[in-house]
Parts: sequence; C-alpha cells; structure tokens
Amino acid sequence: MVADLRAALGVAVVLSAVLALALTSPGPVGLTVVVVWAAYGVFLVWASRHEHSGTRLEEDAIVLTEGRKVRRLTRSDILDLRPDAPGERAWRVQALLADGSLVTLLGVPPSELERLRRWHTGV
Repeated sequence: MVADLRAALGVAVVLSAVLALALTSPGPVGLTVVVVWAAYGVFLVWASRHEHSGTRLEEDAIVLTEGRKVRRLTRSDILDLRPDAPGERAWRVQALLADGSLVTLLGVPPSELERLRRWHTGV
C-alpha cells in the first residue's frame, strides 16, 4: 500500500513538473528546479516498484522481507512476540529471538498479536 501511494505521488510530481514547463518559460534556475523535481518524481515511481518490504505468516515461519533481504523466523527462533510500546502507544509487533535480538515485524499492527501468539504456540 505504501508503494502504491509512493508511485501515485511520483506520478503527480512528474505531471506537475511537465505542467510547470508547459505553463511557464522558466529561466536557467527554474529549468534546473523543474528537472530536479521531475527526477524526484521518477525516483519515487522507481522506488515504489523495487521496494518489497513486509511480513508474511506462513505455516512454519514468519517471513520478513526488507528490500531484497528475506529472513525466515521459525517458531524455534522466536522466544516471544510483543508490542513495540506499552498500551495505546503500540504501533507494531516485535519478535524477541532466541539470540536475544529484537526484530520488528514490518506492517504488523498490535491487533495481530494474539493471532501470531496462537501461531507461535501451535494452538
């Protein structure tokens, strides 16, 4: 969803740069700004197509994808699942791993915590 929003924003930026060129006759500084603005829009569209970050729950593992890096966390890798902050301030779920490290599960809201805990315990 974030990638789609980023792509739409990129298209809007490129269109605004084209519109600025069509409606005005910018000088050298203005032309530079418009070209940089258009390049930024192209970058946003490109980045939205190459970013694949998120968390997927499979039968035997939680799969974390961060760009091109994929990490599989099995039940035995995870000691505990918990919110990233206490109470209402919680925004995402984190996994405490057997090696003591803490991993944030990208795109997983605290409302999914009980479902993940059931998966973790095998219930």
